[in-house]
Amino acid sequence: MIPFVKGIFYDQLSRCSKMLDGLMSPEVSREIDPLFMARTVEMLNKLRTDIQALIDSGDLDISLLATNNIIRYNTFHENLQSIELFRYLVIVNYGRPEEYFKKKVNRIYNEINCLQRQPIITTISNSNDYYWALPSYDIIAVPAGEERNLLNLPDLFHEMGHLIYNQYEIYLKGSIEETIAKFYEEEYQRIIYEQRAAKLIEFYRDKHASWHTSWIMEFVCDLIATYLVGPAFAWTNLKLTTLSSAKSKIYLDSKSHPSDEARMRAIFTMLKKMGHGSELIHLEESWKEFLEVTKNPVPSNYQFIFPPEIIEQLVDSVFEGCYLIGLKVYNEQKELFENPISKILNDSWDYMFSNPKSYESWEKAKIKEIEDSL
Repeated sequence: MIPFVKGIFYDQLSRCSKMLDGLMSPEVSREIDPLFMARTVEMLNKLRTDIQALIDSGDLDISLLATNNIIRYNTFHENLQSIELFRYLVIVNYGRPEEYFKKKVNRIYNEINCLQRQPIITTISNSNDYYWALPSYDIIAVPAGEERNLLNLPDLFHEMGHLIYNQYEIYLKGSIEETIAKFYEEEYQRIIYEQRAAKLIEFYRDKHASWHTSWIMEFVCDLIATYLVGPAFAWTNLKLTTLSSAKSKIYLDSKSHPSDEARMRAIFTMLKKMGHGSELIHLEESWKEFLEVTKNPVPSNYQFIFPPEIIEQLVDSVFEGCYLIGLKVYNEQKELFENPISKILNDSWDYMFSNPKSYESWEKAKIKEIEDSL
């Protein structure tokens, strides 16, 4: 047992060294953020030092400490895996698509007046994971090949929203948590007074917990994206919802995400507040027809999960919060810049609707136009 335990720690030590060697390779892009690189090297060196210290301590030669040593191995493994997945692979796979996104996001941040440190965009995601963000590392991941697409790009603004929310949460959510707590407390009382099924209390507690742990954040990120990119985000969200509809999940929530129906309702409320009258009519008509043809079932007690008054208050809070932190709303971007990325994304959807057969060539030309401007 002792040789085995010692061996797996030496293997960990070797993996740290191999990754450090990989980071020093001349093939690593010079465009990678130097602070991100330096922090990654620092983390790997710290982990390697900790593993070496355990090896040198002699604890691995003591059979009575085997259980504790295996626990420490697992802890080291989790740290090493996190560095590998969310730092090392980001750096060694950083190539031309990432360099393109770096310049594009720099332009977007200028147009929306985001003063945050610019995130690192990586194409290590896959089609199943789609877009995702890791605010603690300032990373946004997109699927490989996304530099050649425009219709999905509004969702990049949602992921930017996660980084914005991470810094400005208090400005964006306002007093919504108190409102949600009051709403569910009143529902608990109704269950008691009306002698309804006691299991509803647990049902409401689960939904209240999901609002607190993730739903507020996801709604806020949707609303930030809508504020910044306008109707295009709603169309992209509808595109994504088609995947849920095939599995009868439009009205279903999870612990990490609210239902697609509620998210679309929130997006529409924000667009109305922004003054998008005619565009909103088109969207609402399409959404109504979409719900009719997909025929997804509505769960029982659905009206108590995402009540309109909570969504409306959250929209007001996000709209005010975006203004307070200086973000430029979509229409203001169009006034300040000749052809901002947000307008190009709206033009993309408009062109797709009016000229679907020639959209592919139009999109290719637009992407080339964006690239030339960077």
